Amino acid sequence: EDWVKTARSFGGGAGVDVVFDSVGKTLQRSLDAARIGGHVVFFGMAGGEPPAIDPRYLMDNSKSVTGGDLWNVLTSRDERLRRAGELFGWIGRGELKIEIAARFALADGAKAHALLESRTVAGKVLLIP
Repeated sequence: EDWVKTARSFGGGAGVDVVFDSVGKTLQRSLDAARIGGHVVFFGMAGGEPPAIDPRYLMDNSKSVTGGDLWNVLTSRDERLRRAGELFGWIGRGELKIEIAARFALADGAKAHALLESRTVAGKVLLIP
């Protein structure tokens, strides 16, 4: 499926307001999916290094790219513990629901990986020791 074409079909064919890119090498395609005046939030490189982006492209299309690294925010053990406590508090109180798509025995890790690679699942895939 051409995800850029699908994204551009939103908003009457203009594209989407914001694209969140954690893949990296798809950064230019994420920009192409955003509407004129849209934004891309770049926050990972799971698929490899991002391409260089020409600032002229951004200017000509009134688009912006922003990003960040979690390690710039989680700067100490205390900060990590505070944020983890907040997250697990939300989960414990039912304020945040975690979708578990599948559970696998640890010995079946290859099957879990194959499921993730298939891109047919939404939610967490758990390995159970």
